[in-house]
Amino acid sequence: MGCQPSAVVLPTLAPVAQIAPTLPPTFTPPPATAVPTPTTAVAQVTRPPTETPLPIPTNTPVTPTATPTETPTPGPNITPSATPVIKPIDQYGYNEVIPYQAFPVPSNNNGWGVHWIPTTSQERGVIDRFVGELVKMHIKWAVFLNDNGSIGANDYLVEQLVANGIMPVMRLYQPTIEPYGDVGAIVRHYRAKGVYYYQIYNEPNINVENRQGFANPNRYALAWAITARQVVNNGGLPGIGAFSPGGEYNHYEFLDRTLRALEYNGDGALLNHAWLSVHNYHGLRPHDDPDGFWLYRRYDEIVQSHLGRSLPIIGTEGGSYHSDPQVEKEMLVWQYSYMRNREPYYLAFSVWLLANREGGSGDDAWEWQALFRAGFVHPVVTDFFYQNSR
Repeated sequence: MGCQPSAVVLPTLAPVAQIAPTLPPTFTPPPATAVPTPTTAVAQVTRPPTETPLPIPTNTPVTPTATPTETPTPGPNITPSATPVIKPIDQYGYNEVIPYQAFPVPSNNNGWGVHWIPTTSQERGVIDRFVGELVKMHIKWAVFLNDNGSIGANDYLVEQLVANGIMPVMRLYQPTIEPYGDVGAIVRHYRAKGVYYYQIYNEPNINVENRQGFANPNRYALAWAITARQVVNNGGLPGIGAFSPGGEYNHYEFLDRTLRALEYNGDGALLNHAWLSVHNYHGLRPHDDPDGFWLYRRYDEIVQSHLGRSLPIIGTEGGSYHSDPQVEKEMLVWQYSYMRNREPYYLAFSVWLLANREGGSGDDAWEWQALFRAGFVHPVVTDFFYQNSR
């Protein structure tokens, strides 16, 4: 639904569809997310000369625990296969496939995540308060935004998350698909602090997320590969997507064509270390709707058709919305409860959004979607998260 930060230094954003504060009982929000106003300039992605991959660093401390701690019961679409040999994440070479079983997960992983706050940094008091809430809520994954080229602004947040056994997932914030700053320096800095996962760009299948004004999987594949190579060469794990289920370019087709373009361009080796980010908003669909919470299963089918194996999948946004918080609670309880028996390649699910105004955001666009608001704590927090560790 959201996923554009609203820090003072960034432009104020507006949702694709303006939503009134009081929603009708039957309202089903569109899965497309809010996006910034497009610019008229056209950025060209220049493919760099082929480079020799650097070895992945082996001297970076591994924290939190990088070994999976549980083997969940497979879902209906999973075919059991031989268990691969697992070794520490830093011991895989560039041309070696890292099996999803080797991707780092937090200790006692329950697959419960949350999208943090829609700003690219927060004051220490805000971080202390809401990391404390994540601990009380038994949350094990936190998706946060890091502004393009910024190093240091999220140090305290990452340190507090890791210290409390929560796996940080960094979305490299860029309003459109154009070149980043020095991503290698960012990854070296934050990899040493415990950040393995780096989501590159966001919802590229939405027209206004593209500086040229239209979604193009071929261009996205080129731009993604340039940055993913920097992430991999500096010890990080690059994330594909996430794609908007409501984007102008069908998200299933966009994923298929992106993978095809990466292979055609000779960048397929980058997928050896990659993971897939999903925005599996469910809305108010029936629980068994395959295009809601479970859309990641279709993503896995597409990935397997190209690679013959699964990529790790992390839900970085998701949820259900209604004017009645109790209806929202019922839907979210079902979604998070499913994570107890999730498919093993599906590492985490994250609701959008933990906090907005209470987290220091100056944009009211996301306030009605936040679990914590002024004088309000969502009943799913008090009635479910506080009460359940798994």
